[in-house]
Amino acid sequence: MLEKAVRVLDALLDAPSGFTPSEAAEATGINRSTTFRLLASLDQAGLVARDQGGRYRLGMKMLRYGAAVRLNLDIIRVAEPVLAALRDETGMTTLLATREASLARCLLRLPGREVDVLTWTSGEAVRLDGAAAGRALLGRLEIAVFDRHLAETLRDETAQQDALRIDIDSIRQRGWALDASGLPLGINSVGVALTDDDGFLWAISVSGLDHHFATPELERTVALVTEAAGAIERRLRFAAP
Repeated sequence: MLEKAVRVLDALLDAPSGFTPSEAAEATGINRSTTFRLLASLDQAGLVARDQGGRYRLGMKMLRYGAAVRLNLDIIRVAEPVLAALRDETGMTTLLATREASLARCLLRLPGREVDVLTWTSGEAVRLDGAAAGRALLGRLEIAVFDRHLAETLRDETAQQDALRIDIDSIRQRGWALDASGLPLGINSVGVALTDDDGFLWAISVSGLDHHFATPELERTVALVTEAAGAIERRLRFAAP
């Protein structure tokens, strides 16, 4: 029953307008009577909330769980002031991400005053090669792990595999990724990967207007992001028990 409750909650994560019990049953593949009972139990626990129209959404208690998880993540506690300073200095949106298999998941996103890039929000995951932070993560993977990523995500797309190999080779050599895939026209992003003493891997990025990523401004943008990544690494070492 717990597994089914999790399936309902997972479905609601991607349904900002909520579900009726029938819609939740269809989305999860759980029969309607069981789904109704699950929603009633989750509602009683505060994990979902039912509106006047009979639609269920994630409940306010989820905010408490999210806040508790966030406080327990050292990387967010350490990185947030650095990313806030980077955002304030550049005016761009700053972001912290980590790798989950073939995905990059956003752990923290601070919107910039210049432009609020909404394509990748906190908690959301995108394919590793679909963002600058993700490509920076790919650039720090062992060759065998990177090859497995290509096999799993691009399979028979030989031309795309070759293009990604060339790009990741460049990222490994220079230490940063430049990417605009998935971003609105006129927006670009730079990502830099970082690790702690235990080898855990993260990446940060800035996203903003194109002029920050054109010569000669690109050199300054890369330097600021690289400096921020280094500051987070130093703070992680200091914070380690």
